[in-house]
Amino acid sequence: MKHTTKTNGKPTAQDILLIMGAVHRGSMDMIRDSLPGKDRHSALALSILKFVDKQPGISQGELGRILRRDAMTMSQAVRALQSAGLVLSQADSEDKRVKRLNTTRKGKTLSGAIKSSENKILSGLSRSWGKNRMNQFARDMAEFNEYLSSFSN
Repeated sequence: MKHTTKTNGKPTAQDILLIMGAVHRGSMDMIRDSLPGKDRHSALALSILKFVDKQPGISQGELGRILRRDAMTMSQAVRALQSAGLVLSQADSEDKRVKRLNTTRKGKTLSGAIKSSENKILSGLSRSWGKNRMNQFARDMAEFNEYLSSFSN
């Protein structure tokens, strides 16, 4: 689906943000649809699972800051992952208020399936765009994320 605007074909700021949201939702739907099993976890839950698998023992609060989610939203998503047997939450040894997250075997398996699906999507995009365009896209997205981070500090 091609997105058009009424401003001489140039996207407005609102268009860019709408497109980015649609891309995120569309890619997460593709990933979810490719996963084994009948469980459909939220995009946030899948993101949490991937981060926890990559950074075992990360605190729930730190991960919330990375993912730009408030404590209540993070707690709900982590509880859903715990109920599904994908993530374990343990109190920090020094500060019992801090929750440290780790994946279970089942969580590691699902995280691997997520990564595999993401790799298929990005490999196809890389074949279509080429390495230089993909590298520039990655740099632009990282720079945009840093820009957004400047508002929360």
